[in-house]
Amino acid sequence: MVKMLVLVRHGAPEATSPTGSDLDRRLTDSGARSLRAAYPRTFALLGDNPSVSVWSSPAVRALETADVVAAAVGVEDIEVRQSLYAQDGAAFIAELEASDAPCVIAVGHAPFVDTMAARLAGSCPSFGKGTVAAIDLPEGPSGCGNLRWYVAGPECASWEELAIVERVLAESADDLVGCTKAFLKSPDEPSALLEFRVAIRRVRSLLQFLEPWQAKKQNRRCEHILKELQVASAHLRALDILSEAVDGLVESGELGENCLLPMACAKERALECSSLVTLMHKRHAAKDLKRLARDLGCLSWKSKVAERGLTAEDFRARFDAEFNEVDEDLFGLDLRDGDAVYVARRDTKEMRYVAERLGEVLGPERAQMSEALDEIQRELGALSDARSNKQLAEECAKSPRFRGVRADLGVVARDQAEVVSAITSGMERREADARPARTTDAEDEE
Repeated sequence: MVKMLVLVRHGAPEATSPTGSDLDRRLTDSGARSLRAAYPRTFALLGDNPSVSVWSSPAVRALETADVVAAAVGVEDIEVRQSLYAQDGAAFIAELEASDAPCVIAVGHAPFVDTMAARLAGSCPSFGKGTVAAIDLPEGPSGCGNLRWYVAGPECASWEELAIVERVLAESADDLVGCTKAFLKSPDEPSALLEFRVAIRRVRSLLQFLEPWQAKKQNRRCEHILKELQVASAHLRALDILSEAVDGLVESGELGENCLLPMACAKERALECSSLVTLMHKRHAAKDLKRLARDLGCLSWKSKVAERGLTAEDFRARFDAEFNEVDEDLFGLDLRDGDAVYVARRDTKEMRYVAERLGEVLGPERAQMSEALDEIQRELGALSDARSNKQLAEECAKSPRFRGVRADLGVVARDQAEVVSAITSGMERREADARPARTTDAEDEE
């Protein structure tokens, strides 16, 4: 005879099913995850009771909930009961009377679970999605029972945003795999290299943003793979940027039409490109990135996150803190310090990618910050690139491979030094003009 009945309302379902049938509606991803996180603790309240039967409505959302329940109580078989979907109280009570199980866990729907709880226990709080209530039945299903315990259904909100973040990161990782294939197929195309490096930076930016919550080993493993590729491809990208500057000087007439420097740069790029492609094949970079994509398709979270999820406010607070740090660094940035400019550009770029990719979670206001961050990053990028071009031109002038074009490299170095000076002066003037306004704003706040 059934001495305890545990009523469960199914978890949060999808609004519709692909077939249009109510029976086929599934749990949402966040609904299922919230149950998997909560139910081990909830059903631990039953104690060690080996004689438990799990019943379920035939609706898919109820069966999926019952699967989570069965896993929590260590039961393999789930009995489907039409009475739970039909909400037939008389038939359900008759089935309980006929059962030999001392404890039945029944997964059903509202308002049936509310009605049955009130009928058997006299009164019971309402059943939200995922709610569980245990009722003692000392006289059996036909008698009066007592509510032993009640656990409200878990919140889904903390899992909805997490699911979005996981999807975005998985998509970004897949994009990286595609960009890697495209680069290895056409390594001579500067645009393919640029897209490859941008894809790396996007994933790295997201990983850096998620670092406080992602499992440490997974985060470090992925970061190591990505950083190696970014470092390995940096010189090739620098050569492409230098080549763009050289082409511009040829077009402007500062370098003659018969200048051999573009050809020398192209030869140097071919050598560096061959070296990079060989290295990537040797290290099985494409396979590593496929594994990384699979890894990021199933993110590992720290235990607290796995138990409680993360809300939009968690992500927004993290973004605001990071943004404020970048903003402070930009305000006090020494534009004549090349390393500081590089770091500021990198950090601004990372914030931009996070704002772009996670706008759905961060909200429209923060997502729109990506435009302002993009402007800042581009200006810092122009300054950093010009400084890099000057340095690279000077280094190339020392190489025997550039012996015949050293004078032209000198022209490039001087031109890029002038670009650095012009950009720096312009940004410093704007900063000086903006400083009184910022000071006044601060005084007004006080």
